[in-house]
Amino acid sequence: MCWSPTGTKTQQKLIFNMRNYFLITFTAFALNALLAPLAFGQNSTFRDRLTLGVKAGFNWTSSNDEDRVQDNKVKPRPGFHVGGLAHYHLADNWALQTELTYSKEGALYDFKGSKTIAPYEGKTDLNFLNVPLLVQYMFGSSFRIQTGPQLGYALSIKYEDPYNEESEKNDIQKVNLSWSVGFGYLTKSGIGFDARYNAGLSNVYKEGFYPDQSARTRAGQIGVFYQFK
Repeated sequence: MCWSPTGTKTQQKLIFNMRNYFLITFTAFALNALLAPLAFGQNSTFRDRLTLGVKAGFNWTSSNDEDRVQDNKVKPRPGFHVGGLAHYHLADNWALQTELTYSKEGALYDFKGSKTIAPYEGKTDLNFLNVPLLVQYMFGSSFRIQTGPQLGYALSIKYEDPYNEESEKNDIQKVNLSWSVGFGYLTKSGIGFDARYNAGLSNVYKEGFYPDQSARTRAGQIGVFYQFK
């Protein structure tokens, strides 16, 4: 994918935000590695508070792109996600969780057509690596609510419809920032269930392509996970 000249400043800004995001994540884990013994006792170690796991599930993704496609309809596209997680206890009821997941996302477009073109459907195909950083509050021994930012990097971005073969899109940002909210349930066996909604914070499109319009991603997710003991 080629970056447009008008998108250079945005690319630099997103790279800067990505660097700060991971710096904050590393700092949070480092500080808690030092301070958590105050909450758990001096015998508590970083490894005692860290749990690794795997996860997988289904996505329903779209974007609020109605202004650009005007009278045509934008619909959610089904997909999936799979990856790993690191769950870190801060205190009895609080934890940080970060993940690295491969996520298949996109959107479907219903075009009404015209007098000479029959109605047709187009689709955007996005393959993302997503890294959320979630603050979790755990209660009732098994339940948890969670929220936090998520940084996504697009491995590929393609568009296809009956009149255009699948092609690489050069108007969409490769880096996407969103905010996640959700809840989960963890069983004593280590198997858990998770549901989330991710609301996009950054504009999907690069600067210069649609100067008077913007679009944000939106995604619903349900899945299962397993935390190793």
